[in-house]
Parts: sequence; C-alpha cells; structure tokens
Amino acid sequence: MEDIFEKLAGLSPREILGYALASEQEAKEFYEHLASKSGALLGEFFKDLAKAEENHKRILLKLYEELFGDTEYPVPEGIPLAETSVKVDTVANLIEAMRVALENEKNAERIYSHLAETLPEHGGIFKFLAAQERAHYAAIRSHTEYLEDVTQGQQEYVNAPIEFFGAQLELYLGPRTRR
Repeated sequence: MEDIFEKLAGLSPREILGYALASEQEAKEFYEHLASKSGALLGEFFKDLAKAEENHKRILLKLYEELFGDTEYPVPEGIPLAETSVKVDTVANLIEAMRVALENEKNAERIYSHLAETLPEHGGIFKFLAAQERAHYAAIRSHTEYLEDVTQGQQEYVNAPIEFFGAQLELYLGPRTRR
C-alpha cells in the first residue's frame, strides 16, 4: 500500500481524482458481486455498500467536472485499484473477500485524507468521504468478526457453499416471534 501512496503523491490532483473515481467504480462492482453471492441479510448489506460507493463516485465526478470542465477522467497506469479478484464460493472465501474489503476501505480513507490535504479548498468533501470509508470499514469489520467467530473450528461452515451458510445465518438472525 505504501507503494501506491508513493505513486499517488507524484501525480497531479486530476490524476489522483481519476484514480479515486476508478477505485469507487471497482469497489461498487466488488460489493455487487459479494451481494450476489451472499444470503439476503449480507446481500442487502453489500448492496448498500455498493450504493454508497456509487454515490461517492457521483460526488467525485461532480467535483471533477467543476474543477476540470469535463467528466473524462484519466486513470493512472501502473497503480493497482481496489482488489476485487477474490473468488467467493465458500464461507472461507467470503471471509477472505471481507478482509480484502477492509483493506480497500482503509486505503480509500487514506486517499481521501490525502486529497483533503492536496486540495484544501475542497477538504470538506474529502473529509466527508474519508469518514464514510471509515464507517464502511467498521461495519465490514463487525460482520467479518462475527463470521470468523461463528466458523471458528467449524469445518462444516468454513467449507460450506456460501448459499448454505447464508440460509443458515438468516434462520439464526431472522425475526423471532413468540408463540
């Protein structure tokens, strides 16, 4: 990650914003993928994250247009975007994907904090986005820790297809009624 920040530090604000825009798109697609692989409860959680990343991109695109007069942003080459290549077919894979999401959110927060310093006249927007990414991190961490606790030492859950675990999780966490 330090290598990414070293590379970003050498870029213009236009290029850094382009990188942030592309990263938001990648994050949105990653969360949509996780939503499609998860049960209803986690699926809704990931859909909400995808919507949030889409809104972040919209905010950034509007700012980009205000600053540079167009919406054709450059995506710097040689700097990896958010990691999104985790295959999700078991609970263990889902947990790994969520750990990747944690890193992605932490990286996004750092990028927005950097942009707040680089473009202080728009620092409020970037500080808001950094706070949003921090909140995403906390929510994902909570879900990740829960799944890690539930599956610890339970090979039947760790290796279970994600669809099976999603159904079991929904039964356990679903609304309860008194009889």
